[in-house]
Amino acid sequence: MILTRLYELAIRKKLADDPAFEDQAVPYIIKVGAGGAFIGIEPRRGKKSLPGKKGAPPKEVDDSGFIYSVPRPHGNPGTQGFARYFADTLPRVLPITDDAKSERSRKTFWEQIDKAAIDTGDQSLAAIQAFGQAFSQDSALTEQIKKEIERLDPGVSERCTFEVLADQGKPIVQKEVVRQWYRQFFATVNSSKQVDGPTGLCQITGEVGPLPPTHSIKLSGIPGGSPMGVSIVSNDKAAFESYGLDKAANAGVGYPGSEGYLRALTALIGNKLGSNVPRSNLRVGNVLFLYWTRNDQDVGFMNLFEQADPAQIEHLFKSVHAGKESHSVSSECDFYLLGLSGNSARAIVRDYLEAPLPRVRANLAQWFLDLRIADISKEGAGKPSSRFPLWLLAAATALDMDQVAPETPTRLLEAALKGEPVCESLLVACLRRLRADGSEGFRPHRMALIKLILHRRNVNVSATLNDDERNTAYVCGRLLAVFEMVQRAAIGSDINANVVDKYFGTFSASPSLVLGRLYANVQNHMRKLRGQSESKGLYVTLDKMLVEVSGLLRRENNGQPCPVIPKRQLTLHEQGLFALGYYHQRAKRFEDIADRKAAKAEAEAEASGAA
Repeated sequence: MILTRLYELAIRKKLADDPAFEDQAVPYIIKVGAGGAFIGIEPRRGKKSLPGKKGAPPKEVDDSGFIYSVPRPHGNPGTQGFARYFADTLPRVLPITDDAKSERSRKTFWEQIDKAAIDTGDQSLAAIQAFGQAFSQDSALTEQIKKEIERLDPGVSERCTFEVLADQGKPIVQKEVVRQWYRQFFATVNSSKQVDGPTGLCQITGEVGPLPPTHSIKLSGIPGGSPMGVSIVSNDKAAFESYGLDKAANAGVGYPGSEGYLRALTALIGNKLGSNVPRSNLRVGNVLFLYWTRNDQDVGFMNLFEQADPAQIEHLFKSVHAGKESHSVSSECDFYLLGLSGNSARAIVRDYLEAPLPRVRANLAQWFLDLRIADISKEGAGKPSSRFPLWLLAAATALDMDQVAPETPTRLLEAALKGEPVCESLLVACLRRLRADGSEGFRPHRMALIKLILHRRNVNVSATLNDDERNTAYVCGRLLAVFEMVQRAAIGSDINANVVDKYFGTFSASPSLVLGRLYANVQNHMRKLRGQSESKGLYVTLDKMLVEVSGLLRRENNGQPCPVIPKRQLTLHEQGLFALGYYHQRAKRFEDIADRKAAKAEAEAEASGAA
């Protein structure tokens, strides 16, 4: 199913119409003049923007090189002495290393240049041929080339190609006479392979024909994969073979089918589906998610997983919940998502989703609605927000992104697009981080994830403080926040470990074990506040808050208030509610402070205007 959908994409986008060529980064151009004169080596790179760490602005770095359509390998690149036509790595083209492996490939490269120059009679190829003969006979030229390479300091795997001065800026791989010659050469080589190989029914096209023993295009850019590329279909052991078929022929995929699905994957990885589809992949942790639609549709909503812009989220809410979907979104158009990671030379399929596009958009809108929670960050000021990208939610489950479990991004993305519950193991991971981090661990994105997990498990939760909630775990969490406020007011914030750092782990799991001790401590702090004349107003406020929250732990019993004794051990969901209760009470304080500041600023502005 996956390969069939990729093949359909390749046919629709005409990605396999020129099988002899593929797009590759070529960062170096060797410039040659008349008669093969060496002019120099010119770097050709663009710039790309990388996100800054911890809120720092993005930084620009060199990319991997200009993208050119270069000849596909006509054989196995891993074979001793192999070289590509017209564009290959620097050691395979220039005499800059003395190792035997590079020398063999370099010999092959220049023999191929000789063949193409003779067959085509092209003057530019003749000039390149003369350049190759010159450095093989002129040690001074070889030294000049080596010094030029030392100055540029390129990577050993970076590619180069040629540009002849007479072609006025057009590299040799862009000359149509050269491209046409290679098309014919490549077709001849492939025909001989197909004649000699096995035949069978292609599971993608449904046609009987030759089956390739290897699927030739390697996929680059897969996290965790080999720098030389990975294969999504491969077979390297006789134990995996059946029906007398060798290697990848066991997959039952013909040459057109393998070419199509691999071209589609390459285009998705490189964001090269055309100007009307500017983005087709999303990386979270060690998983690369590729996405596309049956027909070209707007999938810009996927950018919200990387940068959750509040305005775009609000637009998504309105368009989905108000029934104002864009007319361009067909109800019959399917959305596809494929999650890949690498293991050495193989690609691992982490997830696959196929669903109607309108349903996916609706599920995503609900995802951000379920994430909405009071934001205690400086920008949030305690107000509800859902501006949490997927990578940030994944980071909420671990100390840092390097320690996020490989399956976490997949589970989150799958829940978001399918509208399903999130695995409870992520709730366990979030609560574990809260116990380890103490008061510093209550970050909005982590609490948003806890809230979403509980909500999708049919636990009654709110985005902000719920004064009417009498759930014992939630109320105990609120009490811990009040205890913290009282402690801070009485002795200040200059303490090694506050009440949350010391007691959150025990209080959130077994509140009955420490509630009495915490009440005794808070009464000591309240007496201290009551005795300070400058803290009388604060004392009254905190005393009122303590009484109100404590009162929620009472129930009517035959018309008389009766204290509720907290459970000795809270369930996993109750521990999540405890954490939310603490966070909501803390967020309410941030919101009140922000509102007072705003009201004061408004009053001062009015007074200034009246004056």
